[in-house]
Amino acid sequence: MSRVRTHLVRLGSVALVSGVMAAGVASVAAAATAGSSGNSGSSAVTTTLAGIKAKAATDVTDRVNALNAAIANVNAAKGLGSSQQGLVSHLDADIAPLQQLNQTIQGDTTVQQATHDFGTIFSDFRVYVLVLPSARIAAVADDATATTIPRLTADATRAQAHVTAANQAQLQRLIDDLKSQITTATNATYGLAATVLAFTSAQWNADNGLLGASKSSAQAANAALAKARSDVQQIRQDLKTSATAGRAGSTATTTG
Repeated sequence: MSRVRTHLVRLGSVALVSGVMAAGVASVAAAATAGSSGNSGSSAVTTTLAGIKAKAATDVTDRVNALNAAIANVNAAKGLGSSQQGLVSHLDADIAPLQQLNQTIQGDTTVQQATHDFGTIFSDFRVYVLVLPSARIAAVADDATATTIPRLTADATRAQAHVTAANQAQLQRLIDDLKSQITTATNATYGLAATVLAFTSAQWNADNGLLGASKSSAQAANAALAKARSDVQQIRQDLKTSATAGRAGSTATTTG
């Protein structure tokens, strides 16, 4: 296989690999949004002790199931690197306390106590609005820093080696944009996972917009990486076209 063709194959592989990793991260996002309704819930609770206990059992079970689904997706995801276990620990942290809280509520003997304990499902465990969304953001950042950005950087280096006087005008423009998108994604994800995973329910209670800036950073990183992958695809296509034209020219010279 020629050197040019070898590089073309390598450059082409990034789109497939990145797509697989994106699917893994998307699965974490899906778990983060599953069951996202019912964040307040207390207004729907009946005033009877039995009703409160039944609602508590349902709400806790829903949250535990959502956390376990997210953990399964993180474990199955590719490209998260050494941060994968930390993300699992983040999602797992609320499961046992939530289950213990449900046991406490089931043992409450008065409506007043059960109502108070029921409210802590929402005030102390912000599963849908903080824990799962922060896991999604962290997964985006971890995938980018551990896998996608290094692969794209390697692709930029390989592409740079194929710049010639004949293709420089088109190829260098794409490579420069690829590098720019990598820089944007790198800056957007720097420290992002650690930041969001450190947020607490108390912080979210005090500021419901706590994740706003982090979500924007994750979106900026995703957009930059998508553009970078598009650049790689175009670079690959241009090199393929150039290689084909070169072979045709060589054949014409030989036969002529």
